[in-house]
Amino acid sequence: MMNKAELREALDQARGYLNRVLDQVGDRWEMPVYSDGLQWTARQIAAHLADADRGHNAQVMNIAEGRDIIPPDFDVQRYNARTTEKSVEKTADQSRAELEASRAALITWLDALDDDKLTREGRHASLQIMPVWKILRIMALHERGHAQDIARVLEIKA
Repeated sequence: MMNKAELREALDQARGYLNRVLDQVGDRWEMPVYSDGLQWTARQIAAHLADADRGHNAQVMNIAEGRDIIPPDFDVQRYNARTTEKSVEKTADQSRAELEASRAALITWLDALDDDKLTREGRHASLQIMPVWKILRIMALHERGHAQDIARVLEIKA
């Protein structure tokens, strides 16, 4: 299990890396990063990360309080496709502002969280049952993974 300090460090490192990558996208926001599946551009990935951050925040905050908000039949692929359609006009700057606000809210919550609530379990969007601390770790990995994909395709050194 990771403690709050370790989780905060993982979240901070992932967000720092993401920000360094996004700072270097320049005028390439509409460049495709993925050629299969949803075929997201860098701008769409930023919008996806902003939406995922809000969703993950809701998951961990509710699970910590004993509420499971992800239904057993949740389809993450369908959800991602739907949110991509809804955010078609969202700018990269809007997504980045949302990312900043949602992370600030998460850190405030995490800092005040009782340590024992990190082990409470609930359903993640992957449909796996896992403790709060693991979802927080996945949040950092998810963010870093998408940032690495953007960096690789756009040849960004971060």
